[in-house]
Amino acid sequence: MYPFVVALHVVLCTFLILVIMLQPGKGGDVGAAFGSGLTSSVFGPRGPAGLLQRVTTMVAVLFMCTSLALALYSNQAVLADADVGKELDRLELEEAPAPAPELPPVEPVDAPGASQ
Repeated sequence: MYPFVVALHVVLCTFLILVIMLQPGKGGDVGAAFGSGLTSSVFGPRGPAGLLQRVTTMVAVLFMCTSLALALYSNQAVLADADVGKELDRLELEEAPAPAPELPPVEPVDAPGASQ
């Protein structure tokens, strides 16, 4: 299932890029560059959405769905691999101080010139 979703995600990504690149620009003509009033139709009422806009919307929604599915799958895979008990044991072993080596008993040494 995972390889299918990844392949679908890549295909949708490529198709979404192509569909967006095919759409015509809005007000990017020469009149807009020089500040003429020819761009007033850009901000006016719009007609019904064209075929490319509908296709773009559908592909974008599918792309987001596959993105969410891949994110959820990734999260589940990470949680399945994590074993909290083993991690805690490993951390406790790493943090535990090493036992001090046992030293041989030290015999007192008499200082020269010390009176008894």
